Amino acid sequence: MKKILIIVLLTIVSAGFAIAQNGADEQELIRLQKEWRAAIERGDRDALNRFIADDFSNRAGWNKTQQIEQSLKTKERRSNPDLKNFTSTPFDYTVKFKGADTAVMRFSVVDKGQFKGQDFTDYRHRLLIWMKRGGRWQIVEGDNSPFTEEQTLMQIEHEWGDAIKNKDKAWLKRAYADEYTFISSRGKMSNKTEDIAETLSSAETIMSSDNIDMKVRVHGDTAVVIGRFHLVGKDKNGSFDRNYIFTDTFVKRDGRWQVISSQSTLVVPETTAKN
Repeated sequence: MKKILIIVLLTIVSAGFAIAQNGADEQELIRLQKEWRAAIERGDRDALNRFIADDFSNRAGWNKTQQIEQSLKTKERRSNPDLKNFTSTPFDYTVKFKGADTAVMRFSVVDKGQFKGQDFTDYRHRLLIWMKRGGRWQIVEGDNSPFTEEQTLMQIEHEWGDAIKNKDKAWLKRAYADEYTFISSRGKMSNKTEDIAETLSSAETIMSSDNIDMKVRVHGDTAVVIGRFHLVGKDKNGSFDRNYIFTDTFVKRDGRWQVISSQSTLVVPETTAKN
């Protein structure tokens, strides 16, 4: 019995150590990925050479040398005088380990700015496979693919919730078309200017906002998103926890999706509705 207990305890300790080690390696890989991006931004060939393994490959068939050359061209493209206020932001990192020395990293990137006076927002998926060799992590494989239209619209919905929470006027002005109309649960109709003003002046403090069960239907340059919106926060009456169902309609203009109408309905619990 004692031997069994010792084996169980050793197994638990080993598992705990492995989880802790993976957590440390995950943070290290995210840090390295950000350093790699910084090396691309400054056109640092020596740093890129250290990050990318000699046997690197990707779906485009590029080897290490070709990948480095393409990365260096990124700085040239971003120096284009027609490109203004450009930002590139990674988000939603996940890292899965395949043994102690191999890791699969997935994340997304949003690029924003103006090109020749036109606003743009592009979303991309990134996949990087890292291997640890001689105690040093290197990238052995990579992939870069754009979001589908459906994924882009769902991401816009998530950003919309954050913009309401943070009262981000600039985001709302970009995302709402000039003819935007909002119909609230109370049946009140607001235009773009009125709805943004109401959001910014609201006395509510939003603690969290989540879009759930979204469905996207794209018809050419028009799209409809339906789903549920969960809002948690505080107002003058105390804490609240609300659920809405919504329908949002988007149009694509100059390569960018904008919302032209939105309607939400507060979901009232059955017990409350009966009372």
